[in-house]
Amino acid sequence: MLAPVRILLAVIAVLFTHPAAAQDVKHHAKGAVELGWSYFNKGDTETALKRFNQALILDPNFAPAYFGIAYVYSVQNKLDLAIQNYRKSIEKDPTFSHSYSNLGLALLYSGNPKEALQHLKKALDIDPKNGDAHVNIALYYFDAGDYSSSWKHIHSAQAYKANVKPNFLRDLKAKLPEPPRGTGG
Repeated sequence: MLAPVRILLAVIAVLFTHPAAAQDVKHHAKGAVELGWSYFNKGDTETALKRFNQALILDPNFAPAYFGIAYVYSVQNKLDLAIQNYRKSIEKDPTFSHSYSNLGLALLYSGNPKEALQHLKKALDIDPKNGDAHVNIALYYFDAGDYSSSWKHIHSAQAYKANVKPNFLRDLKAKLPEPPRGTGG
C-alpha cells in the first residue's frame, strides 16, 4: 500500500522541479477521465470517482474531471457536492453546455429554480441542440406549471434524440395533452 504513495510523491516532486514534465503528465488526465467513465458505465461509481480525482492530481484545471465527479455525485443524490463540482467545471471551461445543463438540474432538485433556469438557458445559449438541456428545462417548466413551454422543450429534446423518461411524458400528458409540433407546444 505504501508503494503507490511513494510513486505519487515522486510524480509530484518531478512536477515541481521540471515544468516540462508537468505538461507531459497533464495529457494523462484525459485517459484517467476516460477510465473513470468506463468504471461509471459498469456501475462502479466509487472507482470512477477515484479516476476522476486522479485526473485532477494530474491536471487540476481539467474541467472534464470536475464534470465527471459532479455527475457521479448527482447520481448518488449528493447534490451539494454535485453543484460544487459543476460550478468548478464551468469555472475551468465556461463553454461546455452540459455543465450548465446538469448544474441547472441539480439546482432545480435542490429547490433553487430561479438560479436553475439561468443555467439551463445558458446551456441552450451555448448549444441550442443540447437535447439534455431541453429535457432539463422542460422539467423546470413542468414544475412551474407552464406545460406548453414544457412540451416545446420536450419536442426539441426529441428532435435532438435526447432521452425523455416515459414517466415524465405520462405526467406531462396528464397535465396537458401533447400539442402538435410547431404550434408553440
